[in-house]
Amino acid sequence: MTSLAEALPAEINRVRRIQDEYKSLRGMSNVIVEPQIMMMETSITRAIVASASGNVIEMLRAFEDLKGYEE
Repeated sequence: MTSLAEALPAEINRVRRIQDEYKSLRGMSNVIVEPQIMMMETSITRAIVASASGNVIEMLRAFEDLKGYEE
């Protein structure tokens, strides 16, 4: 079983990889990815802030939010 302290950074990294995939699509004709990239960045920032504060409730909320991004 993985602790939240281990799982949250792993989830942040997973979403960063998805975000990088979206960034690679920039400039393609008829592809709009900026809103998704910004939503992911907001979620990642929220998770980092929650982690730094040690607020377990916010960490759980951020973790669940990040899990919503599919590859």
